[in-house]
Amino acid sequence: MVALQIAVRTLMRRKVRMLLIGLLVMLGTILIIVGETFTLSAGYYSKRSIIDHFTGDIIIYSDKAKEKPSPFSFTTPLPVISNPAAIELWLDSSSYVRHHVAIAQNYGLMSTDKNGKKQDVPFIFYAVEPKRYTDAFPNIDMIEGSFFNNDNNGPADGVVLSEFQVKNYRDNYSTEFRSGDKVTLLSLSDGGSVNALSSVIAGVYKPKYYSNVFNYINFINTATYAKLYNFTGVQSESMPQSLNDALQSENEDDIFGLADASFDSIATSSLVKQELTGYTLIAVQLNNASDAKAFVNALSQKGFAIKTADWKEASGFFAYIADTIRAVIYSATFLIFLIVVFILMNTMIINVLERTGEIGTLRAIGGEKSFIMSIFLAESFILNGIAAVAGASISFVLILFFSTGIMLPDIMQQYLTGGAVMPLLLSPLPFIEALAIILVVSTIATIYPIKVATAITPLKAMSAK
Repeated sequence: MVALQIAVRTLMRRKVRMLLIGLLVMLGTILIIVGETFTLSAGYYSKRSIIDHFTGDIIIYSDKAKEKPSPFSFTTPLPVISNPAAIELWLDSSSYVRHHVAIAQNYGLMSTDKNGKKQDVPFIFYAVEPKRYTDAFPNIDMIEGSFFNNDNNGPADGVVLSEFQVKNYRDNYSTEFRSGDKVTLLSLSDGGSVNALSSVIAGVYKPKYYSNVFNYINFINTATYAKLYNFTGVQSESMPQSLNDALQSENEDDIFGLADASFDSIATSSLVKQELTGYTLIAVQLNNASDAKAFVNALSQKGFAIKTADWKEASGFFAYIADTIRAVIYSATFLIFLIVVFILMNTMIINVLERTGEIGTLRAIGGEKSFIMSIFLAESFILNGIAAVAGASISFVLILFFSTGIMLPDIMQQYLTGGAVMPLLLSPLPFIEALAIILVVSTIATIYPIKVATAITPLKAMSAK
């Protein structure tokens, strides 16, 4: 109790010096809490944005794929998923699944004839079942027309272009596309033939999120896609093995050798018809993200010819760029905090060493080293405790103020939240971490100089006064 009383009197007597130390502690506390809150919020909203508007929790794709699914699997599309109808039927019955939507990623040409001039333009697209897609990913903001008659106000088939691509076609191809325009879609089939399909521009959209991806993506509905690519076929397993081996070979001699090859007669009765949809992946949103492992295990037991990837793998480099941005922000905050801690420790060490004479006097009148240490520790904990609480209170107010959203540079927002403002999440963890760190720093910064000071003899300490 005596040590506490002396500590309080000392704090009141040395107000300016203690105020300086308190301000440093308060600043350090704010940096820890706000910085940690920002990184936690960025991690949470980055994950949620990718899952809710981009990939879902899990991506299902063909087990024949050599590459991971990616938002940019267009020029080298993933292999088509086998038996997607059975997979979707199982997903419909699964208690784990909130939404699922099958997607075909591909590219082709779009031909138009305006004012007697024919113009072919490239376009990359997602082929989707419109209602399922918009239920899972509410990312479509129609500028004109309709997203395949989702609102009962437009054509059920056709093409929906992004606003960005419409501008690109106008600027680079001198071709203007509007809702209702007739176009011809051109594609290259697996057999090497060119398919042509008369179609229409169903509408023009602007992405609500991840415009740096979806600005480049157009949409066609699955019915149009099936017509364009003539999706009917025969299961390869039912054809002669020698034919399959040649077709799957990467050796040109094997492939071109088919022209001279003689096969045993093919029994058409043994051929098995295969219904193809062209789907290259199925995005699955779960009712509970923590069930991802259990869902994948349950799916794998069904024996489908598929692989799975989680949201981070399926987002391509987006999740990793978001992680890098968070790491840079966290590192910068940590570096600034280290500077504050260094200044704080230096100030507290000077504060103790300047009072060597006072320590000598207390030692001369019988004060034990433990008593001296308890005085300075009491001063440190009272001062730094009050400052830390003040810093935590200011941080609490700041977090509440930005709980509705904090504006970031556009490039950061695109990768962290898909372009939306990022709210700050109020979590107890940063507050607990800050108070613990301040306690440890205060203790270390006080005990070391006290040990140095109390090692000096009382006579020498008093003479230095």
